This record gives sequence, C-alpha cells and structure tokens, in this order.
Amino acid sequence: MTNIHRTALVSDNATIAHDVKVGPYAVIEDHVEIGPGCEVSAHAVIKQGTRLGARNRIFEHAVLGGEPQDVKFQR
Repeated sequence: MTNIHRTALVSDNATIAHDVKVGPYAVIEDHVEIGPGCEVSAHAVIKQGTRLGARNRIFEHAVLGGEPQDVKFQR
C-alpha cells in the first residue's frame, strides 16, 4: 500500500508503485512514474513527465525534472 502523507499533492495522472512513501507537502505532477521502493521526502517536487526506477530516495526540497537553473541554458 502506498504511504502518501495527507498534505502531499499527487496528481491523479501519476503512476506510483504500491510501496512508495511520499512525505508532507511533496508535489508529484502529471505523468510522473515512480517505481517500487522509492521515498519522496517532505517538500520535494517531481515535475511532469519524470520517471524514477526502483529504490530511489528524493531528499527534502529537491526538484526533479524541471528546467535547469543555468541562465545560459537554451532549449
């Protein structure tokens, strides 16, 4: 059973394995895939389209899948 904190915001369009732990105030956007054994800590954000395999730990305040913070970045 997935353990999602009541204050976490998890999209209905995300695919999350049965044993994933999601901490308080974490945000998981649309079309995110999170594999088994993962843990998403408090205030972490996983942006749209990100895929995580098995047994990853995302620490507090991390942001995965967004635009880089390099001001020279060009798409």
